[in-house]
Amino acid sequence: MMEIHSIFTASNQLKMTITNSVNQHLGLKICFSLVYSIESVDGGTITKKVGRYYEILSDKSEIFLTLQKTKIGSYNLSCGPEGLFVIDGNDKKLECFIHHLTFESPIPRVHYAEHQEKILEPVIPLPFSSQLKQEFIKITNLKFKIQTQEQDFFKNIKNITEVSNINFNTETGHEIVFLKQNLEAEEYKIFIDKKLITINYSDYGGKLYSIITLVQLINFYKSELPLGLIEDKPSLSWRGMHLDCARQFYSIERIKRLMDYMCFFKLNRFHWHLTDNEAWRVELDCYPNLTNQGAFRGYNEKIPPFYGTGYNKSGGYYSRSEIEELIEYAKQRNIEIMPEIDLPAHSWTLLEIMPELKDTKSNVISEDVGNYPNNTINPALEETHIFLKNILEELSEIFSFNIIHVGVDERPKESWEGSPKVIKYMQDNNISSFDELQDVYMNNIISILKNSNKLTAAWNEAALPPHNDIGSAGSSGKLDKSCIIFAWEHPDVGLLSAKKGFKTVLCPGHKTYFDMAHNNSTYERGICWASTIEVKEVFEWKPLQYYNSDDVVNILGIQGQLWSETITNKDYFDAMINPRLAALAEIAWCSKAKRSWVHFRSSLMKNMEYMTKMGWKFHDF
Repeated sequence: MMEIHSIFTASNQLKMTITNSVNQHLGLKICFSLVYSIESVDGGTITKKVGRYYEILSDKSEIFLTLQKTKIGSYNLSCGPEGLFVIDGNDKKLECFIHHLTFESPIPRVHYAEHQEKILEPVIPLPFSSQLKQEFIKITNLKFKIQTQEQDFFKNIKNITEVSNINFNTETGHEIVFLKQNLEAEEYKIFIDKKLITINYSDYGGKLYSIITLVQLINFYKSELPLGLIEDKPSLSWRGMHLDCARQFYSIERIKRLMDYMCFFKLNRFHWHLTDNEAWRVELDCYPNLTNQGAFRGYNEKIPPFYGTGYNKSGGYYSRSEIEELIEYAKQRNIEIMPEIDLPAHSWTLLEIMPELKDTKSNVISEDVGNYPNNTINPALEETHIFLKNILEELSEIFSFNIIHVGVDERPKESWEGSPKVIKYMQDNNISSFDELQDVYMNNIISILKNSNKLTAAWNEAALPPHNDIGSAGSSGKLDKSCIIFAWEHPDVGLLSAKKGFKTVLCPGHKTYFDMAHNNSTYERGICWASTIEVKEVFEWKPLQYYNSDDVVNILGIQGQLWSETITNKDYFDAMINPRLAALAEIAWCSKAKRSWVHFRSSLMKNMEYMTKMGWKFHDF
């Protein structure tokens, strides 16, 4: 059997060694994806390259790849070839054993010191106010008596409560009474006394979160509860998590599992990234081929096997019925789903299926930061306007939440420069720059969505000039102020967006991108272009530190992101999110000065016992 060994050398080259019994290596095609681009090859020739997917024709038994350098940190387990397979001269897939990536100069794993303190309120996020006593009531058999009208409510969250063997649906046990009151959004109060637990709540979210707090207390105190009062409400209204389902496809069940996690830590917004260069994942009646062809990848498919998907056809998409099911599941957990269709760039797959959305006479080849060529739809074409109207109106019908995200990140500066139709369109409409053309494009989208009673959201390049050095374009400053901006690119862009009058969600890469490696060890997963991000660094982030009171009014909240290029195995999913997302939830909810890392870590260790029962793995912290 053929074998391939991959090792990062001491000089940081990726060496791939081909061995088999007959020493065959000439004329073999080695196919794989990388997260960092190849700068040079010794021992083979690149015969195909789309994005970071490569096919290399070997002429030696050892191939040396010089890769794009990491900005921060080192090459690690996510930096080797993914989805690797071998094709012979007859275009036939060969049997091949792929050895694990190794390192000539490994950087050891980081080990964390044990450090706990005695805590009275092991609740994450930390409540706004609590007066719990060192006096307890016994909860016999963990049973609670509830009002008949509350039974459906508890059925909806049964999978969250039953893990701890708590029964909230009995005719006996310690009684819980719910009283709806005129409180702030998601606010609740819990009065625990010897005879009764009284919960005052504002809305569904407040009611749900009061039970989550009780569950966490029970998990800590086991068969008893401390007497006293908890008064709680969030400091930020938008407490979100983003998931990229374009680079990797995740089942509805896995997304539900993530929503259970979010609910347990009182997060309330799910940002669902459904399209990108690599795939189109949302079923639309108006363009069925987008999923028929664009949701699947493989060697002989229209879309090549990006990011570890391999030789065989793989992938999937979300049907309308599945989306409706997920929306209902999310609402039961006080989560709203915001879909994202990433346009006008990040559209390589879309343009492979619908080439009529680009100008075939364009004489400029553009390439984005991910090395995808000509991946931007053309705003000067009538076909583009029809396409946008059709997909946005259908998305507005499918998704109940009042916000739809339309991307607008990382548009290559050259994307429209070579199009004769763009040049004529700009002349005819008195548009002076390509950035202004982007604003015209975006304001048209905003108008379409307003007609469907929806707001538009986009990444910060929609409203601001770019702050990076990757060759992306931005706005000329003429974007409609109703657009909600997700500030990812640089720590300053959130402040600038708020000062310009845009409602803003803070999600800077160096604090909230959970696809970043935890630390500099070669044994970590993740990439390092923004930072390495330990749990403690997330916890210690003060998102509103540099904002004055006028600017803070425009800050809706904060959000974590999981881009999925490196999540090529479901086992990696948990450790990239957990427990960093719990730390983000803490700072999204609790603004109190009394927050401390030692207290949080002690609470986290107790809550991770519960997460383990839920089947979650987590990174050391």
